[in-house]
Amino acid sequence: MPVKKEGAKGFQFLPALVLGGLFLTLAIGLALLSSGVYRQIVDGADRVSARRTALSYLVGQVRRADHADGIAYGDFGGNDALFLRENGYITILYQYDGMLRELYMEEDGGLTPADGMEVTPLSKLLVEAQDNTLSIAVTDGDGQEYAVSLTPRSGIQEEPS
Repeated sequence: MPVKKEGAKGFQFLPALVLGGLFLTLAIGLALLSSGVYRQIVDGADRVSARRTALSYLVGQVRRADHADGIAYGDFGGNDALFLRENGYITILYQYDGMLRELYMEEDGGLTPADGMEVTPLSKLLVEAQDNTLSIAVTDGDGQEYAVSLTPRSGIQEEPS
């Protein structure tokens, strides 16, 4: 009759238990490391998306208003702004209180910069025109500046102050 070893039974599972614990520790460490990398990638993508959103939005609005006397640039509330006119209404795009804002109203509506709708975060907006080319530069919260230049077919006017 074979003899059973009572004490060796507990040690049979020890290597599997140690290997399982090591695997679990490495899996948790890998998950923690990859979550930090993922967070950095998402934050970077959000910043790029905000810049692209601001520039794409501004370019789209200028192209939409590209008709006779439709596009003007100037000052609104102490900041650079775009003035886009159509059928007795005006859309003013400007930076105010850390946001790109849009104000849509009748021509002499008398609204202030605080009345505009927030579009996207933006720390600075510069609008310049030279030789029928409209230059728009945006600065994000990190101080990075991005610019685009457009040449509307209908021309650009300077808004009287």
